[in-house]
Amino acid sequence: MTALGQRMLGAVLVIAFASLYVWHGGKAALFLSIMAALMLASALIIHFFGPRNINIRRQMHANRVVAGERTRVAVELKFDCPIPLLWIILCENTPAGVHRKLLFPGTRRQFTYQYELSGLRRGVYRWESSRLYWGDVFGWNTVSAETVNHTSLIVVPQAAEWGENNPGEYSAVGEDALSERRSSQGNRSPEFREYQQGDPLGRVHWKSTAKTGRLQTFLPETSDSVSLGILVYEGASGYEVRQSEKRDTPAFERVVRAAARWIHTAERDNIPYQLWTEGGGSGSAHQEKWQQELLHSPENHALDKLAQARISAPQAVSPSLRTEMLDRMAIGSRIVILTGKMDDALVEWVMCAIRLGYRVEVQLTEFMAGEGSSPISRAESLSSNMAQQRENHVDAADSAVVSQKAHSIAKDQTISDMGNESLEQLRQSGVQIHWITDCSLPSMRKAEVTDVGA
Repeated sequence: MTALGQRMLGAVLVIAFASLYVWHGGKAALFLSIMAALMLASALIIHFFGPRNINIRRQMHANRVVAGERTRVAVELKFDCPIPLLWIILCENTPAGVHRKLLFPGTRRQFTYQYELSGLRRGVYRWESSRLYWGDVFGWNTVSAETVNHTSLIVVPQAAEWGENNPGEYSAVGEDALSERRSSQGNRSPEFREYQQGDPLGRVHWKSTAKTGRLQTFLPETSDSVSLGILVYEGASGYEVRQSEKRDTPAFERVVRAAARWIHTAERDNIPYQLWTEGGGSGSAHQEKWQQELLHSPENHALDKLAQARISAPQAVSPSLRTEMLDRMAIGSRIVILTGKMDDALVEWVMCAIRLGYRVEVQLTEFMAGEGSSPISRAESLSSNMAQQRENHVDAADSAVVSQKAHSIAKDQTISDMGNESLEQLRQSGVQIHWITDCSLPSMRKAEVTDVGA
């Protein structure tokens, strides 16, 4: 019942019991009329002298979190009220659901409490309007007021893990380019840093390692002649979108996670990079104004762009991809294209980049329809069975060799079995083609909001 309905009901009860007392008399009718009048007076006092100037402020350790991680939100509530309050309830529409906090203010006018958000998927979120409730001791008369404080939160994708069998393929710049940069430095000593997991062993500086006693690697210097371009394809023709996968298409989520890993790798190696999301048509035009302002703010990071990446709506014809972004990259730079599968528009774009003198690499996250599982996964199963059958005749080293050969055969067989002339044309043009369909996606829990106390 609304506040106006409660007031009208109280007035009707007062008039009814007062009329009963005047007509019939008696102590019971007098008692009921007095109680109804007190309830109506209490409701009017609560309504007209309730909290005013309500101010809510939220604080987080960062406005950008990784998908699936927990983030703690500290809430500070302030308001003005001339009368003591028995209770208040603050309801917040958080990105993970509605959070309700019951407080007993009395004469206090400032409160702080915390709660945690977990299970958020990548995207750009905002706290919608909140509502503060208060009333009498029995809850017969309640009043609410809406408060607006739009706090934004960007949830960036998790970075994919590179395979252990080919870590050299996933450095931000090739080892040949890194060697050229080292030789161009002459006798000048390069800078070093502590070894980080994933650094190629070819970049270990053994002399500095022997001096410090800790593993040291070369720190590449930023150079305009070496840069990295990352293209995330959003065209619907690049993915097999099933009816049950409208929310999270595995092939596209692998693309986004692989792009996040490339960004981390480029930043680790101090390599300038550019991220492009192409094939999405006018998808950005459907974003709300506050999302566009947030994603185009000066503090914007490349991962923020991946947070809003999505597959475009199917089109009758393949979308035309822009090529003017290549004008800002030096000739010979490396371009990594991430997609589920190649379509005509993407093949044309790759051929254009090759003709302009760029080194292009394609990474696919989807295998052909009709395949039961990834060829690499099938090779792993085959090598496992072979090792199990020969466990009494070969040792662990032989099993490792069998597994490595199976992986190598699977990679070659993957591309040749596709029967795609476009891929074969790209291979003949010097384009490297890799598969990352065997990397599993992390299981995402349901988004939840948990109270962690005042």
